[in-house]
Amino acid sequence: MAIDKLILRPNAKLRFLEVLAFYTDIDENLGRRFNEQVEKCLNYIKDNPYLFRKCYGEIRVCYTKTFPYAIFYIVKFTPRTLKERVYVINILHTKRKIRYRNN
Repeated sequence: MAIDKLILRPNAKLRFLEVLAFYTDIDENLGRRFNEQVEKCLNYIKDNPYLFRKCYGEIRVCYTKTFPYAIFYIVKFTPRTLKERVYVINILHTKRKIRYRNN
């Protein structure tokens, strides 16, 4: 099946922009390299969405090569277009624990 689109959810887009700003503040070239690395991963996901392993239910993960970040995504079939879409759920640092609160 062909991938119709790769869509960044608002959480993922916001997180990406925050991390990009962080690295750019340190060094402009560092920010540029982070951006290139994420774009490379996103293109790879779009071309090979089933290559990466599932980590939580249907959520798959792709790790960036040179930065400690992981891209979490799902692949969904769209009956209207008869194609699949990739939804990037979040981009997270791999060395930090995520805490969930029940409120």
